[in-house]
Amino acid sequence: MKHPLVKGMVRGNQTVYRYNGDPSNDEVVSDRKGELPFCWVGEMLKRNGKQWRVAVIRNDLDVVGSSSRAVLIHRVFLTDKF
Repeated sequence: MKHPLVKGMVRGNQTVYRYNGDPSNDEVVSDRKGELPFCWVGEMLKRNGKQWRVAVIRNDLDVVGSSSRAVLIHRVFLTDKF
């Protein structure tokens, strides 16, 4: 279902990696061309020189400024407890 205020998508998206549930160390990766692959729950990722397991994924739309365009925010919650 489309949000009534969102009329279009801005090309690309953002991925926000959160490590062990700590919001103070969120890592934001911008993907302006939409070329980065999405990950899935249970997948193992190597980030910052360490192995992480994807625990939760949440996709959100963020309206850009006062416009009616939106950016996909791909939130990836990672854990090293496996």
